[in-house]
Amino acid sequence: MSLRVGLIGHGAVGSMVAKAIQTSTHGLSPTRITLVAVLVQTSRDNETLGECLMTNDPTAFFQVPFDVCVECAGQQAVRQHAVAALERGQKFLCTSIGALTDDALMQQCEEAAIRGNSQFQLAAGAMPGLDWMSSSALEPGSVVTAVQTKPPISWIGARYEPGTSTALPDVVDFKTLVKPTIFFEGTAREAASYYPKNSNVLAMLALSTCGLDACMVQLIADPVDQSMRQVINYEGSAGKLTLQVCGKKSPSNPKTSQVVPLSVIKALRNMSAPVGFGL
Repeated sequence: MSLRVGLIGHGAVGSMVAKAIQTSTHGLSPTRITLVAVLVQTSRDNETLGECLMTNDPTAFFQVPFDVCVECAGQQAVRQHAVAALERGQKFLCTSIGALTDDALMQQCEEAAIRGNSQFQLAAGAMPGLDWMSSSALEPGSVVTAVQTKPPISWIGARYEPGTSTALPDVVDFKTLVKPTIFFEGTAREAASYYPKNSNVLAMLALSTCGLDACMVQLIADPVDQSMRQVINYEGSAGKLTLQVCGKKSPSNPKTSQVVPLSVIKALRNMSAPVGFGL
C-alpha cells in the first residue's frame, strides 16, 4: 500500500518535499508514496496541488487519512500538532527539532507515540554524521562541541523569546559587521531556543549525543564568507570525529540550509522504498 503523506508547511522546505513526492523524483516511487494533504498557515485560493488537499484549516487537514505527518513549518507547528497526530496513530516526522528544547513537550510526544502505537521521528536536517555519533553515544561519556557560522543576513531578526513567536532585538548590528563575529556562546538548548529558525540542527546534534545542556556551541556571523558552515567535534566510546561542513543556504530562505528538504525526502524514501539506506 502507498505511504500516504500529510504535509504541514509549504515554504522553502515543504514545497520542495511536496514537489518531489508529486513528480516522483529523488528516488520516490508514485506507487509507494502519495501526498494527500497540505496544511498551510494562510489561505491560498489560487494555488492547488492536483488532487491533494491544500488547506489552512487543521480540522480539514487531519480529517484526511494519512500515515505520516511531515512538519516543515516551524517550532509552533510541532507544539500545535505533534501530540494529536501521534495519538491518532500517525507517525510524525519533525524538522523543527528546536521545539524539543522544551523537555515537557518532548515527554508529551513520547507518551503520545506510546498511546497511539506510532513513532515520533526527528529529521537529521543539516546535521551530518548522526548515524556514527548517535551509535557511539549509546554508551555514556560523549563530549560534543559545535560552531555554526552563517552570513549576517541569516541572523538578522532571527532571535526569539524561547517557546514563543515573539521576536527579540538582535544582540549585535549584523549589517555593520566587517569580520567574523562570535555573538553567542552557550548550550545547544539555549541556541536552538533563541534561534529557532537557524539552530534546530544543534538541537538534533545534542539530542542524538550528549544532551541539550552538555553540548556547547558557538554561533558566528561572517560577512566575508557567505557560506553556511559547521564544525563539530565529537569524542565518545567509538572514538573521535571532526566534521567540517560547508553548505548552501536555501534560495528562498537564507536562515535554512538547502539540504534540509533533501533530508526529509531521504527519510520518506526510506519509509516507502523497498530498500532503506543509512538507517
